[in-house]
Amino acid sequence: MSSIGIICGTGFKDEKDIDIKKTHAVETPWGTPSSPLYRCNFSGKDAILLLRHGPGRNIPPHRINHRANIYALKREVDEIVGVSSAGALRNDIPVPSISVPKDYVDLWNTITFYEESIKHITPCLSPVLREGLLKATSDMDDIGITRRDDVYVQTSGPRLETQAEVMLLSNYGDLVGMTMASEATLAKEVGMEYASLVTIDNYGHGVGPDSIRYEDIINTARSNWMIVTDILKIFLKSR
Repeated sequence: MSSIGIICGTGFKDEKDIDIKKTHAVETPWGTPSSPLYRCNFSGKDAILLLRHGPGRNIPPHRINHRANIYALKREVDEIVGVSSAGALRNDIPVPSISVPKDYVDLWNTITFYEESIKHITPCLSPVLREGLLKATSDMDDIGITRRDDVYVQTSGPRLETQAEVMLLSNYGDLVGMTMASEATLAKEVGMEYASLVTIDNYGHGVGPDSIRYEDIINTARSNWMIVTDILKIFLKSR
């Protein structure tokens, strides 16, 4: 398996932005994945793309079938880069910006492949994939939009967090989102390398000066999509 899997979420803008070579639907023992698998071309390198929220972008975070998504990709690839959107838990974090998180917290809604057997894994994000993503973002360091040491905290969604929850979570992490940690844990369970490329698209409730509107988060995430595709092209070209 020479290709890499890419899971895209809120910020994914348009299939026209990538060169899709082939599409095929997949079924798994865990049900239907969020989307078909798209075989794509990024700067001459193949990748398998899966849309986390579905082709119609209408699957809310708490309804995503993460097990089916990871299982489907496991049949095709050994490595995954998950692209996701997150909110900043502190006001010293620039919005918008790009992060390659180093770790995550997910204590409340853990999903597993091993519900009927005892199997313990030690979750972590792939050091090798992280290093590749960080190198791909190095050209952005001069303008200060790349963050490399963030901890991502996952909540269940679909609602955003209260001010009190944001204050609590800021003691444990830098970013808050609803999807990445589930993917990372499941990938680790089946022996896949996983790292994340996160667009920081809003401040958490009470952190920034403005109220949070979902439409604004979507617009910022999608405006960051071209930056994400540039990073992915550089990352894949170097492999």
